Amino acid sequence: MERDRVESPPEVDELPKRIVLRFHVKHELEEAAINERFFKLYAPELVNDYYSHLMAPNESCMTHIVLDLGCKTNPVVDIRAIAYEVYKVKRKDEFDFEKLNSAACKLARSRCNTLSWGTDRRYPEELEGDRPAQVGHSPSRLVS
Repeated sequence: MERDRVESPPEVDELPKRIVLRFHVKHELEEAAINERFFKLYAPELVNDYYSHLMAPNESCMTHIVLDLGCKTNPVVDIRAIAYEVYKVKRKDEFDFEKLNSAACKLARSRCNTLSWGTDRRYPEELEGDRPAQVGHSPSRLVS
């Protein structure tokens, strides 16, 4: 029997929003499986309207996926104004998600404020072609 732990799903009427999934680095290569499970449980209707940023660990054994939900239907947003939700991800048989408190959201917001919305480009000028696009993973910003 599959156990689906759904504590508090994201409010899809509050789009756009940024979701931060915090998990142990040993699951880093399972980014697609974590995302798939999250969307299955919480937001199946958004499976084609998000961008996933994998954030490398920074002085910690924890890493993060930052999901920009609604980034295709809302390509331009005020990063300082969008809602944040943070979940701790654990795995027994399946990935489970535990929603964290507002302090975690506040910390995530402060650490993701330079992370571009819906892209891996760090500067708006890159969208216009004035700077070369960033290659590889974004630098670490979240400390567990």
